[in-house]
Amino acid sequence: MTRASPLPLPAVILLLAMVVVFQVLYSATVPLSGDEAYYWAWSHHLQAGYHDHPPGIALLIAATTRLLGDGVMGVRLTAALCMAGALFFITLTAREMFGEQVGAAAFGLGLVLPAVQVGFTLAVPDAPVVLFWAAGVHYGRRAVAGEGRWRDFLLAGLAAGLALDSKYTGVLLPGAIAVYVLVRRPRLLAGPRLWAAVAVAAAAFSPVVWWNWHHAFDSFVFQFSHGAGQRAGGWRGVGEFVGGQTVVLSPVLFGLLVWCLGAWRRWWAEDGRLFLVTCCLLPLAFFVYKALSVKVQLNWAVPAFVSAVPLLAEFVVARRLRRIAWVGVAIALILAAAVKWPLAFGLTGKLNPQNRLFGPDIAAAAVEGLRRPGDAIFADHLQRASLLAFYLPDHPPVHIPTESRFSEYTRWDSCLYFPAMHGLYLSVDDKLGELLRIFPRADLVQEVVARKRGFRPEHYFIYRVGPALTAGSAPG
Repeated sequence: MTRASPLPLPAVILLLAMVVVFQVLYSATVPLSGDEAYYWAWSHHLQAGYHDHPPGIALLIAATTRLLGDGVMGVRLTAALCMAGALFFITLTAREMFGEQVGAAAFGLGLVLPAVQVGFTLAVPDAPVVLFWAAGVHYGRRAVAGEGRWRDFLLAGLAAGLALDSKYTGVLLPGAIAVYVLVRRPRLLAGPRLWAAVAVAAAAFSPVVWWNWHHAFDSFVFQFSHGAGQRAGGWRGVGEFVGGQTVVLSPVLFGLLVWCLGAWRRWWAEDGRLFLVTCCLLPLAFFVYKALSVKVQLNWAVPAFVSAVPLLAEFVVARRLRRIAWVGVAIALILAAAVKWPLAFGLTGKLNPQNRLFGPDIAAAAVEGLRRPGDAIFADHLQRASLLAFYLPDHPPVHIPTESRFSEYTRWDSCLYFPAMHGLYLSVDDKLGELLRIFPRADLVQEVVARKRGFRPEHYFIYRVGPALTAGSAPG
């Protein structure tokens, strides 16, 4: 790692293009997750906000599916492009701060992180928030810890606003920048450039605020309750969060990062380093605090680590930690490969991290085989509804008539009168009693057990529902 040769920017762009192609081809072999299918459904109902998240992921999926169609590749091109863009900004930041050699090391270290490798595949809000976070760190450092050109302030503001348009945890980026300014550059508060950046960020985020204003601040309230109303975590929750990050980064690279951040005199004395550390440690401190009371998902902290990759690369190069770094890279690649190809590593049954991805496509094929002209399609949950809509050939609208948590399907179905409709209903549980309270008739027509070698079997129930049978019609 200490002998990393300079990597010209054209070579970086070419390598990233090759990585995107490889990742998209790989992603086409893995079925969509329920969350990805839900965001794909959003992309067919574009608006300035949604109950669960801001609209960034829906807008990007709408764009990439226009290019490659409504298939797995089209959806996941979003994730691959976002991660490639984030790596570009990580590399650019490292090159500008520490030179081309460190830039090459930052590119390699960032690429192999298990969190980034998984991020190349999953088209979820974390993908665009990581992209815009990396861009915000790049331009933000230039603006408040560097030359301070107008262009950098405005681009930093735009990136911060787009991060907020992607996921509400993006607010931690302008929060970290504000803390840095207050500690290191308070004089910027008296000038116009910082406030112009704030205005740009506010303008970029304003459509989301407008949507919330017209929906009783629905999305804001949901995310606040989601982050504040889960099970208690305590110190065990903190331990689970910190321990999980050793997997997200890989144990050796996580240890090197802790070592790097522990050398506080190196980064406190230099504005640029302190800026990166602030954009890393402040979000991490927030998530550690949250882990005391709620369940913190491991992926939430990925943007924080993105801020620190240039520092980690410089630390490895400057301290001549080539052998340790290569061990860390090897372990990171093994962890990433185990997630991508679990069967090759003997991860079967409950240990298979891809368990939840297989099964809905088989259930959708069974539903397609039972469809009749004019049938409506129903499901028991937003994820199965979205996966059915995705996998059925004509991508029909799917409805959720039974009790389920509030989602965009609740809005989309609000004008429907279910008892007058007929069609097929897919569930993972026996829902006959509940269906008979909604529809005049409900019959179980097929049970499907989706089996695939090395994966946990998935059980589905398919019902025919609708008005009472008319004369001459056959039972389901």
